Amino acid sequence: MGRAEDLFEKIKCEGKTAIEEFILTRQSEELFLDFKRSADNGSGQRLHADDRKNLAKAISGFGNSEGGVIVWGVDCSRGIDSADVASAEYPVHDVRRFVSWLEGAISGCTIPPHNGVTNYPLVTDSQGNGFAVTYISKSDNMPHQEISTKRYYIRAGSDFVPVSHDVLVGMFGRRPQPKLKSNYLVYPLTKKGISITIRVGLNVSNIGLIIADDLFAAMLAIHVGGSGCSFAFTQVTGGFRYFENRNSFSVLGDDKVRLAPSAWVEIAQFFLTLKPPFDKELRIEGAFGCGNAPPMRFVFRKPKEHVQAWYDRVFPILNTPEFRDDQRTVLVNELFGIETSLEAN
Repeated sequence: MGRAEDLFEKIKCEGKTAIEEFILTRQSEELFLDFKRSADNGSGQRLHADDRKNLAKAISGFGNSEGGVIVWGVDCSRGIDSADVASAEYPVHDVRRFVSWLEGAISGCTIPPHNGVTNYPLVTDSQGNGFAVTYISKSDNMPHQEISTKRYYIRAGSDFVPVSHDVLVGMFGRRPQPKLKSNYLVYPLTKKGISITIRVGLNVSNIGLIIADDLFAAMLAIHVGGSGCSFAFTQVTGGFRYFENRNSFSVLGDDKVRLAPSAWVEIAQFFLTLKPPFDKELRIEGAFGCGNAPPMRFVFRKPKEHVQAWYDRVFPILNTPEFRDDQRTVLVNELFGIETSLEAN
């Protein structure tokens, strides 16, 4: 998971607390984060022309760079170091409607359109007002030209900067990269004594345009919930070399392992055994990737109270008629804080 996606997930997870933290700490705009106050605070009958212009520039700039996040409804002021810093809330009126306007505008913002844009409405009051959060991924189809000005932008520091033709040739006149994405295969939960064991497969797919080779992955369990808990792994696929250390492992594919576009492979399986008491947080970090593209990083991090509450809810019903097997994917997603996973037999 990259920096932009981390920011997007943080805001979705923490809600208004994240916005308040940005303002309290005077968070500055940076390479992956941009604050925007809507030109009419979303009170018009359609997306304001200035908001459309800012959206288009951001899609081009973030899409042609490493991705980024726009938070709509936060105004900036100039800090003592001349940086633009979050300074005040200006919530968007009827934020779900505003998000629908953003969604409708995306395809007409750039050439070619960017299909990696996601909008999230953060509702903060009973009238439906709040903040809109736009996540723009690094694009596989760059460069993207902003339609109204016919310019190409990149993100440089806290600004969107127009790029000349010569620079474009240097940036994008190279071979495209593969792009990997993870899914997590959730296997049936098991119960022994007062322990619950969760078995999850790390599944990697190539959603890029060319073959991925030199595949690798690594995981490190920094904390597993408590002294009675444990973390382990097992290899599942031929063609990989596995290296194990205490509470960690790494995997490296040999020369014969190549992942075609749209293909996937289960690289490894890890086991987390939860046994009370829970006196530490759950924190597992990892990365995966291939030799010809940047690595993707991920973090599973939840406080000990979250682990305890999850255990208290699941343990009494596991292995009883009350527990439906199709619940396990949702439950494991809740424990780790992930949103996408697959069910394994």
